[in-house]
Amino acid sequence: METWPVEVVRAFNRSKFSRDETKHYELVVYKPIPSILQEGPQCGIVALAMAMNLHPCNNATVQNIFEKAKELLYTIQGELFDARVIPNLCQQFNVKAILHRWANITDLIECLKSSHVCLVPYDSDANHEPCLKKGHRAHWLLAHGYLKEIASSSSNDYDLVLVQHGKSKFLGAFSLMDLFQSNAQLIEADPKRRNGSDYCVPPDGSLHDTLCNLFIAI
Repeated sequence: METWPVEVVRAFNRSKFSRDETKHYELVVYKPIPSILQEGPQCGIVALAMAMNLHPCNNATVQNIFEKAKELLYTIQGELFDARVIPNLCQQFNVKAILHRWANITDLIECLKSSHVCLVPYDSDANHEPCLKKGHRAHWLLAHGYLKEIASSSSNDYDLVLVQHGKSKFLGAFSLMDLFQSNAQLIEADPKRRNGSDYCVPPDGSLHDTLCNLFIAI
C-alpha cells in the first residue's frame, strides 16, 4: 500500500474488506479520472463523460452527451436504461466503445487489465455499493482500477474494483463479486420509472436484454 496513490489508499480503507488483516492486496491497474457529480438521473451520461475525459480531443461534456443522447431518442432526462445504445452514442464523439456480456466474473478484470475503463450498470444501495434490488435501484459506475486479493486463494471472492460514479466525488473500492452479482440480477426497472413521458425505459419495463449481464469497455 505504500506505493499506492493516496486516493486508492483512502478508497481501500473505506471498503468492506479493509479491516480483515488476513487479506493482502496488489494494485494491478489504475487510471486516475477526475470525478463529475450528476444532476438528476444522469448517472450513465456522467460515467460516460468521465470515461471520455481520457480522450480530451472529442469535446465530450455531460451536456453535449446528454443533448446527443436526447437527439437519438436514447434518453429523456439523462437516464440510460439500455447499454446497447452506448457504443453508437460514443461513436458520435469519435470514441470506440465495445458492448460486453458479463458471463464470467473475470471478464471485467481482463478488460481493465487491457487498459480499458468500463461502464457497469448495477443496483446501488444507500451507501452506493452494489445491492440486489432486481434493477429498481439501477445506477451506472465507471470501473477504472483493480485490486487483487493475493493471500487467501486464487479465487476472485475478495477482489475489489476501483470506481467513480455520479453520486460521489470520492473514489470507491467495491467488491468485484458484489458488483458481478448485482449486474446479473438487473431484470426490471423501478415501476416509478415506467412512465413513458418521463423516462426512456423499455416498453415492458424489462432490463433483461438492456442492462442485465452487460458492461461497456472504452
